[in-house]
Amino acid sequence: MCEINKFDFNLFLKNIQKQFLCCFPLHCISWQDFPKNLSWEQQKNLMDYTITSSLNTKFPIKLSYQLNFMKKLLALLEKNCAEVHDVVYENYCQIQQNLAKDCTEKFAFKHYVVAPDIHFSLRESKSFVAEGTTGLCSWQASLALADFLVKNPCITRDKSVLELGAGTGLCGFIMLKICRPRHVLLSDGSSSCVELMVESFKRNFSEALEENYRFMLGKQFVEFSVVQWECIEDIAEVSLLKPDIILAADVVYDDSCFSDLSSAIDYVFKLKENKVEMYLAATVRNQHTLNGFLHILDALNFHITECNVVSEEKSILYWDRSTPVKILKLTR
Repeated sequence: MCEINKFDFNLFLKNIQKQFLCCFPLHCISWQDFPKNLSWEQQKNLMDYTITSSLNTKFPIKLSYQLNFMKKLLALLEKNCAEVHDVVYENYCQIQQNLAKDCTEKFAFKHYVVAPDIHFSLRESKSFVAEGTTGLCSWQASLALADFLVKNPCITRDKSVLELGAGTGLCGFIMLKICRPRHVLLSDGSSSCVELMVESFKRNFSEALEENYRFMLGKQFVEFSVVQWECIEDIAEVSLLKPDIILAADVVYDDSCFSDLSSAIDYVFKLKENKVEMYLAATVRNQHTLNGFLHILDALNFHITECNVVSEEKSILYWDRSTPVKILKLTR
């Protein structure tokens, strides 16, 4: 059997755990780097870090993902190991049995490990579109923006921050924990998204003190609100906040909402006499669509600069990079 350096194997376990728990697309995992000739103990460790990890046992991730992960894993183990541990087969069979009972469940968990002692457990929709919104699951632009903010914490530290189209709240939660903004308003046009955000916030920030969707987190103040862009002028929380920073991720995929979104951005900038910065993360599925929105912003006299996306090597999160993401800074 080839020897596997203990430190390297431990690092492999931590990385594969982070990828598994956040349901990182299987085609994005570097299976070619998977260690060969794993001992029985190492195979058991692999199960302990993924399928039978405490997070997955308590808050299970999508079972279809677990099953496909196990299929890939079994193929590799059967090819490269003299024997496959019984616990691997047992877990594979158990997942198959559980999947048959799971077809009516609309939600499953994802776990985003940011540091050894920091993780976020979010209940997300299994479908990309549910209840008339795409915001009930986390998207790659949100992860890219969170990565960017963590690498540049001074952007939001001690600032008042408004996130538009916050969806599951993941980016805002990571920013709250790592970057320490003073006052945060996480908003979405869907009441279902806001309710799910509040549920996730309570799960991940159990120490927060609550009063009607308003929370005190030490010296940080956190609010949640339904904000439809065409009605943003009627939202008292926004006008009272007068944010220093606006965040938005994956909100420019549909040109039918460009007029309302640009008007909302214009309104918030005017609240503070344009002494505002906005960071917009966009997955570039169609450059023509993105250019259309940027043209509208240009007509409103916004200055747009492109920021560097955190490289895969320096990223603290795993997200699909097969479609490019741009992070744009807006000032006026």
